[in-house]
Amino acid sequence: MTQPITYSFEFFPPKTVEGIANLREARLALAKYKPEFFSVTFGAGGSTRDRTMDTVFEIQAEGYAAAPHISCISSSKEEICELLNAY
Repeated sequence: MTQPITYSFEFFPPKTVEGIANLREARLALAKYKPEFFSVTFGAGGSTRDRTMDTVFEIQAEGYAAAPHISCISSSKEEICELLNAY
């Protein structure tokens, strides 16, 4: 018995308005390949936390499954639980 192959695409959260538009365009182009989900890099030590959250929520609002790729470095257990509950 063979299992279907699943995959996802991971993005870095954009830093600029132009980057937001470019990411949306790339996401729409990649969506035709029907990934299981999209993920967004969290950044070392949570350096892109807010942009990651915004990007994940934007992707979800477009109807796609999305998740953050969370880095646990420099984060307490409570902070990680809070983040997970936000998603």
